Amino acid sequence: MNTSDRPVHPPTYAELKRMFEEKCHEVDILKKNQAQVTRRIQGIITNFPLGLILVNSDQRIQALNKRAVAVFEYEPEELVNKPIDFIFPDNDAIEQGREPVRVNGRRKSGEVFAAEICVNLLEMQGEERYFVNVQDITERQRLEQLRRDLMAMVSHDIRGPLTAIRVVLDMVAEGIYGALSPRGEKAIGNAQSAVEYLIGLVKNLLDAEKTESGTIEIDMQETTVGAIVSKAVITADGAKERDSVRIEQEVTNDVLIADEDRIVQVLINLISNAIKYSPDDSVVRVVAGIEGLSAKFQVIDSGPGVPKDKQHLVFERYRQLDQKKDVKKQGFGLGLAICKALVEKHKGKIWVESEPGRGSNFCFTIPLSPE
Repeated sequence: MNTSDRPVHPPTYAELKRMFEEKCHEVDILKKNQAQVTRRIQGIITNFPLGLILVNSDQRIQALNKRAVAVFEYEPEELVNKPIDFIFPDNDAIEQGREPVRVNGRRKSGEVFAAEICVNLLEMQGEERYFVNVQDITERQRLEQLRRDLMAMVSHDIRGPLTAIRVVLDMVAEGIYGALSPRGEKAIGNAQSAVEYLIGLVKNLLDAEKTESGTIEIDMQETTVGAIVSKAVITADGAKERDSVRIEQEVTNDVLIADEDRIVQVLINLISNAIKYSPDDSVVRVVAGIEGLSAKFQVIDSGPGVPKDKQHLVFERYRQLDQKKDVKKQGFGLGLAICKALVEKHKGKIWVESEPGRGSNFCFTIPLSPE
């Protein structure tokens, strides 16, 4: 007899009951798991430090967290089901915000404020929804304006008078207003050094602002590795305050396309730092040449060195590593940050190779020609 011809017995009541109970148990477990996940997500959203708003496909608000409620100063029930332009007067705020963008927000009081939003499109239960991340950037904008005002003051109200003082001091040093005694020459020399130092700080502050705002410009022209190093060494050697530290150079004369003045500025900064931290009767070596499709510049000193765990910090703004406690002029910690910005503007890389007690080798490479 073929097994397919055997009669099929329907499940008994007891079997059906058992199968039903098993399925019910599975559903209960799924519901509990879903509820746990939902509570966890709600907890994350509620306590998230940034404002979060859930918007449906009709661009109406469905939910928002505590931070969003605080930003707009409404109660949650006052915003649910309201159109998104109720709190964002810009009608296309959702469309604009696919990438972080600044828009106007409107509080319950009617105050319009600066907001930054980022919108993520989600699909939930077959319907498109938008997750709107919102930040009140009023304070940030105020600080940005203060920074711009400060830089304008530095540029116009400080740099100009310092330049005028430098001109007068140079004229006095040259004897235009009469001969100076040895004591007077020393005093004028000290004053000239102080003014040059302040002018350098002002230049660094202005360059730091340009790098921060992305407005720093470079003028790419044909030059040579040798010309760049020569200018940097002459300037750094003439400005150094420690005659006991010598500068030696080992360079090629290969051609490259770069902003000569800016790369000279980078090298002067690196050489000046090397002199500052080097021991007496030591040598700072400047080595430059071609490596592949790039020009490589190195400034090597025999100073205290930089610990490996601190090397990633040396190019950050306003960072000062305690390498040598008897250095008189510490600056603001902007020089190396500006060097990094200028090298990266040339599509290059800058780094330091160093060990404590064995000196440092500050290196950077830039392409021989723009891509």
